[in-house]
Amino acid sequence: MVTILTLLLFGGSLVHLFLFVYNRWLLCIADGRWKLPIHYAWFAVSIPLPALGVLLALQTEAMRASLAWSPLDGASRGIFVAQTALLAFWGARSLIWLQERFIPDRSANLLEETVTRPVMPTVPSRLPRGFRGLETTGDLLLVEREVAVSGLGAAFDGLTIAQVSDVHFGERLEMENYFAGVRDLVEQLAPDIVVFTGDFVDKRRDITRSIEYHRGFRGTLGTFYVMGNHDYWTKAERIRSGLAMSHLRWLGGGERRVLKREGRRLVFTGVDAPWDGSRPDWRRVVRREPGDAVIVLSHTPDNAPIAARHGASLILSGHNHGGQVCAPILGPIVAPSRFGLKYTGGFYRVGVDSALNVSRGVGISSGKIRILCPPEICLLTLRAPIVEVMAGRVVPARAILRPIAGVEGIRARG
Repeated sequence: MVTILTLLLFGGSLVHLFLFVYNRWLLCIADGRWKLPIHYAWFAVSIPLPALGVLLALQTEAMRASLAWSPLDGASRGIFVAQTALLAFWGARSLIWLQERFIPDRSANLLEETVTRPVMPTVPSRLPRGFRGLETTGDLLLVEREVAVSGLGAAFDGLTIAQVSDVHFGERLEMENYFAGVRDLVEQLAPDIVVFTGDFVDKRRDITRSIEYHRGFRGTLGTFYVMGNHDYWTKAERIRSGLAMSHLRWLGGGERRVLKREGRRLVFTGVDAPWDGSRPDWRRVVRREPGDAVIVLSHTPDNAPIAARHGASLILSGHNHGGQVCAPILGPIVAPSRFGLKYTGGFYRVGVDSALNVSRGVGISSGKIRILCPPEICLLTLRAPIVEVMAGRVVPARAILRPIAGVEGIRARG
């Protein structure tokens, strides 16, 4: 019985090892002829081959002793050490995953969140009839978040940002009405700023139509973007040159767009790293002066911790698609991030007083389907915090005023 239980645990630990490496490194490999062979090779090395080796060695005394947790000689002890290390790694990572999944590190900067499901054009399901209830490819959500932004001047209180990420504009005809509905919804929201956080297309043949589509988005004060891995894996320069003929402004090279009101500044900047091959000088990219609030666009949230360390007030990212394919209760299974499933989608605290908004995106990438992971548009309303000087930290104004006033809807303007 002990041996059977150990074999089951061993199988689970091999699956975890496969996903651990697959999430953090292999999913980020550039598209090309070697990508799938590398994925298949890692799968073979990490799951079937070790499992086959264990099954073939079950007849040996050393293997049986180690699986029964009673190693006797040098050979069984060596196997036992390897087995224990693999299971311990899985156990430790599982505890971390449980904490992040069910006890998230919520940011105090998130003041309020509202999720609604707008009426959208129907996207036909690709799943068999009995499983169509699991597909969420076209079930777009509007996620409205009211967030306190470190350093934001009172003059910018109430400014709205619509974040549209990971459109992956493609040739699927059944998605065209859906994409048009996304654009119409953003237009109805009438945001002050529209930002795109990468992955405009998947294939080169769709670049021209994608450029035309994205030109239809406009913020009243500006429309900014950075590019993602799929843009660089197709033809980044062609996308950028096409969008340069419109009102969209690229920030992916550390470019800055500055809004000024009443002597205070709100700075928008961004990076295309790591897919543009650069190693950003984060001090230059963020470059936060006294009285500034700096919003950084980065396709991948993996850049968020280093941007926060250099003073970014708010980082806007996408890339992870919320996992795109999720399991009931367990949630996301894979995400192309060196942080694993930590930043699949949502609002997070990063560093001392920085915040990170990760959009699940509006489109689909590899697999061409979403399972229990609806797409989303994020509408962020920025709120000016107040500085609690005695404590030396930034807190949302509402967190201080609500206990005093006892009024649910109070909004501070200081």
